[in-house]
Amino acid sequence: MVYTSPPTTFERLPFELLWHIFSFASPRERCVARQVSRQLRALCSHPIFWETIDLTHKSLWQLDELQNILTPHLEHIRSIFIQGVRDDSIRYLLNYCPNLEELSVRRWKTLSDHALKCKEHKKLRIFALHGDGTPYTAIDANSLSRLVLRLPSLQNLSLIAHAHIHIPTLLKTIKKNPPQQLQSITLPIYHHDQQYDGMAVSSDYAEQLLRTCPQLEQIFFVPNIGMGFNNIDTNNNKLRPLLVHHRRIIVQ
Repeated sequence: MVYTSPPTTFERLPFELLWHIFSFASPRERCVARQVSRQLRALCSHPIFWETIDLTHKSLWQLDELQNILTPHLEHIRSIFIQGVRDDSIRYLLNYCPNLEELSVRRWKTLSDHALKCKEHKKLRIFALHGDGTPYTAIDANSLSRLVLRLPSLQNLSLIAHAHIHIPTLLKTIKKNPPQQLQSITLPIYHHDQQYDGMAVSSDYAEQLLRTCPQLEQIFFVPNIGMGFNNIDTNNNKLRPLLVHHRRIIVQ
């Protein structure tokens, strides 16, 4: 005879009320609740709770923590917003969330080319790496362009960081297999008196990108934020870029 404990007062609550309560819970809290009972396991494992994941409440995530929370639900995840990561965490999300469509990363302890090593991901449409006061980012044009080629559905790529992407190198790689879906791209460049590699910022790079990527509509060149460049829009706390848009270049 199998003994089952009677439901707790909490578990006697109407299903609708439990659903409402756990709609406010964090992914970590749902992960813990799954272990309480079969009822809560079924409730907290519902796919709708795992389609959009907010992991911005921690300063640093360890890979084993992420795996413990996300592994049972990898197939359901569509969007992830996360801060406080290292290379291994980003690589895990890119490689093990097959239906991921949007990955937005803010702040990191370390970030290098190793973070972008992934197999082909056919569904990722939006990939944003935005570092706020983070250390130098060791991502170059070669690794970034190889990533673009492994993301055939990519529409929006945004890298705002203490880094420098050499546009001619990026162009050289992606011209071999032009991204067909890319619509918007944001890249960091060295910025000093509107200089880029010792020469004025030229619309020629924008023209080449627009010719190479058939769906590309917007190109944003943002200053290397590690160079002490202060150009923040205080209304929305976003970096005001040097903007290239539809074959026009506007230098603010």
